[in-house]
Amino acid sequence: MPSSCPACGCSNPADFDDSSGNVVCTQCGYVINDSHIVSEIAFGENSAGAATVQGSFVSAGQTHAIGSSRFRTGGLVEAREQTVQEARRRLIQLAAVLNCPDHFVEQAQRYYTLALTNNFTKGRKSQYVVACALYISCRVNKSSHMLIDFSDILHINVFTLGQTYLKLVACLKIKLPNIDPTIYVHRFAKHLEFGTDVIKVAKDALRLIQRMNRDWIVAGRRPSGICGAALILAARMNNFRRSVREVVYVVKVADLTIHKRLQEFKETQSGDLTVEEFRNIWLEQTHDPPSFNPKKKRKRVRKVNDDGEVTDEWVTPDDEAATEAAKATTSESKRDADGFVIPSVPIDPSLIDPALTAGKPADANPPLSTPPATNPSFLTPGTPSASEVPEDLSRLLIPDAATNAIADSAITAEISSLVDNPDTLAVMEELRRATALVVASIPESTVSNDPDNLDDVDDDWEVQAAVLDEKEAEMKKKIWTEYNKDWIRDQELKRLKTVMDARLGIVKTARKRGKKRPRDSASEDMASSPAESAKEMLKRRAYSKKINYKAIEGLFDD
Repeated sequence: MPSSCPACGCSNPADFDDSSGNVVCTQCGYVINDSHIVSEIAFGENSAGAATVQGSFVSAGQTHAIGSSRFRTGGLVEAREQTVQEARRRLIQLAAVLNCPDHFVEQAQRYYTLALTNNFTKGRKSQYVVACALYISCRVNKSSHMLIDFSDILHINVFTLGQTYLKLVACLKIKLPNIDPTIYVHRFAKHLEFGTDVIKVAKDALRLIQRMNRDWIVAGRRPSGICGAALILAARMNNFRRSVREVVYVVKVADLTIHKRLQEFKETQSGDLTVEEFRNIWLEQTHDPPSFNPKKKRKRVRKVNDDGEVTDEWVTPDDEAATEAAKATTSESKRDADGFVIPSVPIDPSLIDPALTAGKPADANPPLSTPPATNPSFLTPGTPSASEVPEDLSRLLIPDAATNAIADSAITAEISSLVDNPDTLAVMEELRRATALVVASIPESTVSNDPDNLDDVDDDWEVQAAVLDEKEAEMKKKIWTEYNKDWIRDQELKRLKTVMDARLGIVKTARKRGKKRPRDSASEDMASSPAESAKEMLKRRAYSKKINYKAIEGLFDD
C-alpha cells in the first residue's frame, strides 16, 4: 500500500472499503487499489444448511486455485506437481545408491524446481536434470561424490552429463566453490587397501597436496589427478607399492595425467627432500607455476626408418637443427618406390679416365660415380673432349640445336643398323625361347580357394598377428557374449515362442500388403485436354447414373 496518494499527494490516503474491497483516498476519492487480496478465513452456509469455507488455497508453485468438488477439478493434480513428485522419487532412488543424506535430496529438489520454473527441462531427459541437480547439491555441501559416479550408475556418457550440468549451473546462476582435492583422499585411500595404515597414508597424502598447492600445481588442475599422484607418493613413503595402473582404476583419470603431476612435483624443491625431511620440514619458499616455463614448440615430421616404414615423429627446433646438420655431413641413401635402399653400383676401374686420377694418392677412396663415356661422333669439332674438361665443374656445357640434331641422327642410324642386322633376330628368338623355359619351370600354384586356409600367407607377420589362437578366440567369445547377452536372450525367447506356437497350433499369418495405386501423373499417356482428363478419371472410377457424361465435353469449350 503506498504511503501517499498518487493523485493529490496526501500523506494518509488509505481508507479500506469492506463492501467492495477497494482502497480509496479520503481526500480526493482516487481508487488506489481495487484488487485487494485477503488471507482471512471466511465461512458460509450452503443450500443444505452445512457450513463451508469460502475461498481456495493456492500453495507455492501452483498456477491457479483448485476447488474441493469434483466438478471444479478438486481431485486432480497439476502436471507440474506430478513432474516434481516424479523427480523427487528419482532423487531418492539415486541418493540411496550414492549414500547421500536426506538434506541433499531436499536441496536438489529445490534446484530441480528452479530448473522447471526456468523451462530448463524442456527438450532434455528428466534423468539428466535430476542427476545434475543432485550433483550440484553434492558440490555445494563439499561431499566426495564425482560426476563420473552418476555416469556409472545411470549408464550415461559423462561428457553428455557434464554438458547438461554446466548449462544448468549457468541457467540457475549458481556460483559453486572450487573443488578441494583433499575431500577425495580418504575415499581413494580406502579403495587402495592400505589396511590399518590407511589413516597414515591419507595424512601424508594430505600434506603432499598442501605442498603441491603451495607450489602452484593444484590450481587449474583436476582434483583426481592431484589425489592420484599424492597417493602414489604417500604409498611409497609408507612402504606400499601401488602402481600407476592401480591408482588409475580408482581415481579414474589417465595414467599420463598422473605421470605429469609426478614430474611437476619432482621439479620443485620439495621433491628433492627425503621422507623424514618432508615430514618435519615445511619450506617457506614457493616454486614457480608449471606454466611459467614456456614449453618448446614441437612439430610433426614424417620419416622413413630402416625397414622402409613411414613414421611420424614430434621433434623440437633443436632436434630438427641437429638432424639437418647430420644430413649436411652425410649423404642420404637413395630409395626406390617401395622405400628400399638402392645399393651403390660398383665401378669398373678400366672405365675411369687416368687423367682424372693423376696426382692423387694410391690409397684414396674411389669416386662414388663417374660420368658416362661420350661417343666421339656425338661431339662437334668445337666441343672439347672429356680429357679437356677443366677442373672447375661448376659450369656445365649446354649443347646447342646443332649438337642435338647430330645426336638424333646418330641414334637413328644406330637403331637402323640393329634392326637390319640378322643377328638381332636370332637374339630375339633365343630370348623368347628362354622366357618360355622359365615359365614352364615355374610350379603350379597350390593356393587354395578356401577362405579359412591361410597356408599361402603363413609367413606374413601381419596375418599372424590378426589371427587369434584358440585361447584368445575363447576369451573374445566370452567378451562378445557378455556385451550382447541381452540380444542373445531376446533371440532365444523368440525362438522358444515360435516353437511353442508351432506345438500349440498357433500360426501367425503374415499380413499382405496392398499394392499401391499409381498416381494420376504416373500414367503413360497424358491427357491432351481437360475434358479428356476428366473422362480418364471417370473411367477409373465407378460408373454413376447421376452424371451426364456427354455434357462433360461441353464444360471446357470456349
